[in-house]
Amino acid sequence: MTKALLNVLFACGLLSVTGYTSMAQVQSAVCPLAGKSVHLFWASSLAGCPFSAVIETERTQTLADGTHVQTRNRDLIYRDSWGRLRWEMYAPTKITENVPSAPTVVQIYDPVAGFAYSVRPQSAIAIRTSMDEPPSNPKVGVQPQNSSAPASASPHPQQSRSKQSVKQLEPQEMEGILVTGTQTRWTIPAGAEGNDRDVTVVQEIWISLEMGITLLDKNSDLRSGDRESRMTNLKRAEPDAALFQVPEDYTVKNQ
Repeated sequence: MTKALLNVLFACGLLSVTGYTSMAQVQSAVCPLAGKSVHLFWASSLAGCPFSAVIETERTQTLADGTHVQTRNRDLIYRDSWGRLRWEMYAPTKITENVPSAPTVVQIYDPVAGFAYSVRPQSAIAIRTSMDEPPSNPKVGVQPQNSSAPASASPHPQQSRSKQSVKQLEPQEMEGILVTGTQTRWTIPAGAEGNDRDVTVVQEIWISLEMGITLLDKNSDLRSGDRESRMTNLKRAEPDAALFQVPEDYTVKNQ
């Protein structure tokens, strides 16, 4: 993937940092990987498991004077029976404002054809990247078809200096499917980052091993606030094939 593409994905909170790999190694997904499969946060490119859903994210930050700042954003995600993926990314808004009606960026991943597209609706331009290129960041990976586990992520600098504990949570149902949860807790010791006392960061991730998707991601960090991202309105039906194609009137540029 290109550096610009990765920056967009990081900004939108789409990349998985922990949790998914360890659970996927315990049990393989029911649907097979598709072509040059890509593994991102909310879904892997599995064949035969089409769906569409909304990803709703709310962030709450508490300032030093006790003021709470809340923002939200909504993304749309699709996967067809071929394993092709589409993300529609929308700009964040204040909690009291309406969600924008048009996406700022659309990402399309076609593991069958071996290309990824970063589509910019405002400029009618699509940047095409070959999925044969090695990923420039280990959090985004293309793996062989016979692999069932998502690409592993290198530890974040703060995590490598902290004490970590992982707790497996009891399975439950979300959006009508069984999900498995993991809670990861990091304690950053006093002095590691200029902090005068220990700082605790907690992340909770719930995934469906059957469908290879993430249903819930919660993160609590005193430094940056609380964030909850949840997949809602999950529909297990075939999306419109046109969603996975660049519009004919767009200019396609090779990266």
